[in-house]
Amino acid sequence: MNESVITPVNRATIAGESMARDLSLAETLRVLEVARGIRTDRLQAELALSRNELRESLRKRLLDAAAITGDSVTEAEVDAAITQYFQTQHVYADPEFSFSILLAHLYVRRNAVMVLLVGLVLLYLLIF
Repeated sequence: MNESVITPVNRATIAGESMARDLSLAETLRVLEVARGIRTDRLQAELALSRNELRESLRKRLLDAAAITGDSVTEAEVDAAITQYFQTQHVYADPEFSFSILLAHLYVRRNAVMVLLVGLVLLYLLIF
């Protein structure tokens, strides 16, 4: 049998290969950008679905925990708590100032502090 017979499947493969060879660099980059956009949209949809599943799971666990401990909590209160949790989940707040924080700041700026101290000592030696 003749192996060089072009079937519809082979014809589509050959046409696709010739089209891929004929694409310019700009067209290839455009196709890749569309593919990246589709992948990003899919990942965002999966993230949104997982966040909704996480909310449902968290709501169920909180209601179960409230039932076990005997607390009377409404679903609205649980939903408000979950919403507040997600809104403040990635919010940065500076730590309260303490001696350990001061030492950390001094350590981070140790080079500048050393230059300042050496300058003050030299100034003191020049004056007195």
